[in-house]
Amino acid sequence: MALTLHQAKQQGLIGEANTGYVASVQSAPTAKVKQLVDDTNQKRKLGYQQISQQNDMSIEEVTALGRAKAKQKTLPGYYFQTKTGEWIKK
Repeated sequence: MALTLHQAKQQGLIGEANTGYVASVQSAPTAKVKQLVDDTNQKRKLGYQQISQQNDMSIEEVTALGRAKAKQKTLPGYYFQTKTGEWIKK
């Protein structure tokens, strides 16, 4: 059975990184978690590129907006990463 992003966040395996993407909260993630992070980030990158082109913005600007929005939407009990790289449970 495949692990979903929601399930991985709920279990504290994945959090919203300070880069606008997701990352493993654990230092040694499983192969399933690594694959989920890679797949999710690839989709986000494509989305950021589309938004960048449609709105004449740099990828960095779009990524910063994505990072802020993701942190804001992080549910209580889920992890997000501070600017200094520390994982915090909301």
